[in-house]
Amino acid sequence: METETITVDREEAAAIYRKYREHQHYSTPIDREVQRVYEAIAKKKIVVQALASIVKAGLGEDGLPKLAIVRADSEKCHLQLRGDGGARFSKDGWAPDRNRRTYIDLPPGSFPASNRRFNHYEALTPLVPIHIRPQRALENYHILFEAEWSRVVPKDPLLLRRLSKGDLWVVIGAWDLTDVERAVLAGRL
Repeated sequence: METETITVDREEAAAIYRKYREHQHYSTPIDREVQRVYEAIAKKKIVVQALASIVKAGLGEDGLPKLAIVRADSEKCHLQLRGDGGARFSKDGWAPDRNRRTYIDLPPGSFPASNRRFNHYEALTPLVPIHIRPQRALENYHILFEAEWSRVVPKDPLLLRRLSKGDLWVVIGAWDLTDVERAVLAGRL
C-alpha cells in the first residue's frame, strides 16, 4: 500500500523539536501539534497523511475507495459515499454519528461526484495482531487498509495514531494478516 509520507531529515526534525520545546511556555495548540510531529520524526517514526493517501489511491474498478480508515476497535468499516464526492468511514454504519470519534469524513470533491442510489458499503476491519496491539485504549488508534468492499478479508493494514487535528498520523505498526488470522476473520461474515 502506498501512503503519503511526511519526510524530514531526522536530525533536522530533532533540532526543530528542541526549538519548539524551548519556547513551549507561550506555545499555542497548533504549535504543540507541530511539536508532536517533529518529535515522532526525530524518534524515527513514520508519519503519514492517511486521508490524502485515501484520496490519492482513488477508486477501484467497483467505483469504491481502494483504501479505508476506521477505528481499530471496529469489527467493520462502514462507508457512506455522498453525491458531492465526499465520504464517511465509520464504526457504526447507518446510525447518525453524533460522536466525532466514531467516524472520519473526507470533504466534498475527494472523489468524483456520483448519483448512486445505494451509497452504504462495509468491509471487514483487519485484526490487529496481539504483538502489535496496544495493551489498552484501542479506540484511540485507527487502521488504514486496502479495503475489500465485498466479503473478502483485507491483507496488509497499518495501525495509526493521530498526531494532529489535521491529517497527520504516526505509524504504530504494519503487518500482513496470516492465513489463520484471515480464516478467523472470515468467520465474522
